[in-house]
This record gives sequence, structure tokens and C-alpha cells, in this order.
Amino acid sequence: MNASQRLYLSLLISLEVALTQSFTLNVVLYVFFIGLLLFQGIRIQRILRYFFIALLPTLATFWSFYLYSVGNLSERLHTAYMMGSRVGLFIFVGAWLTNAVSPSVLLKSLEENLKLSATFIYGMLAALNFIPRFKQTFRSIQAASYMRGQAVHWYQPTLYFKALIHAIRWSEMLAMAMTSHGFQEGAVRTRYRSYPYQKFGFVWIALIMCSTFIVLYLSQY
Repeated sequence: MNASQRLYLSLLISLEVALTQSFTLNVVLYVFFIGLLLFQGIRIQRILRYFFIALLPTLATFWSFYLYSVGNLSERLHTAYMMGSRVGLFIFVGAWLTNAVSPSVLLKSLEENLKLSATFIYGMLAALNFIPRFKQTFRSIQAASYMRGQAVHWYQPTLYFKALIHAIRWSEMLAMAMTSHGFQEGAVRTRYRSYPYQKFGFVWIALIMCSTFIVLYLSQY
């Protein structure tokens, strides 16, 4: 599957899990996506890190629905298991997608496959590429404030106001750079690299979704 098809599968799985009430399906998909991460060559340490990231929201969701949902003890326990496992599953679905596809490849693939606006895609790419510069700018603003005897912390609006001024300046420079390199909104553009749909990508998506329907049909809990 290419990047767009991976995103389609992630969205379909997430939508199915959100609209169903099967703890069994959640567990099966949990094991399935952990297997996919292992198949991708992700190290056990990183998978354990995902478990630790999912632990707190999973436990919080479980206890919240167990204590305050409607129904008898058995119904509340089922709801708690279902909602808690759902939160953890969403984290592993996102981990599978983000470990397999970089943001730039995903955006370029969506531009080609879904015919999205090139202006929108390049704007998103610019925003992603500016994130490291924002971090450096925050540190520079704080260092300059310390040199003047003023402490600027992350929760103070002054820090973000100064960073916003830098962002406006960068946006003007970026627009000038794109114009100087021949970028025109709505013009036909060539591609350095193409991201076509894989031949069997949709077949795999159909097989996986049909398998989830079978599990959902056979599950009793």
C-alpha cells in the first residue's frame, strides 16, 4: 500500500472501532497492529514506549466508564473494557501509520491521489519544516530576554507574540522564495517523484475490512 492507502485503512479501522461496541474486535486489531509494527522492523523498546504512552489514557478511560457509565456491573465492565481498549488501539493505529510514512510523503501522496491543492500541500510542508526553527526561535527569544534581565517563560503571551512576528516575516520570505522559483497557484506542475496507488493496496484493504466484519459477526463480547 502507498501512503494514501495506508491513511484510508487507518481511517476505516478507526471509524469501524468508533461505531461498534465489540471488545473482542478491539483486542484482535490490537494484536494485528502490534504484529504490523514488528513486521516493519520496529524495535521492542519503541513498542513498549507506545504501551507506556497508551497506559495512562487507557486506565483513565477504563475507570471513568466503569464507575460512571449506565447499567449493571457486567454492562459497565464491558463498556469500560471496550472504551479503554479503543483508546489504546487508536494510538497503535497512529503508530503504524506514522512509522511507515513520513508527513511529507503522505502530503505529496494525497496531493497526487486526491488532487488536493498544491498551495495547501506546500503550505502544510512549509509549516512542518518551520517547526524546528520555531523551537530555535523560542530559545533565542528567551536568551535575549535573560540578557536584558527579564525572564520569559513558556506560559507568558510575550513569548508567543514575538514568535508570531518572526512567523509573519518567515511567511513573507517563503512567498517570495516560491514566486522566484516559478510557483504559481493553479498552474500545472511536474513531479520529481510519483506516488501512484499500489495494485493490490485496495485488495488488502478489502480483505482486512472483511476480516474485521467476520470477527465482529462472530464475537459475543
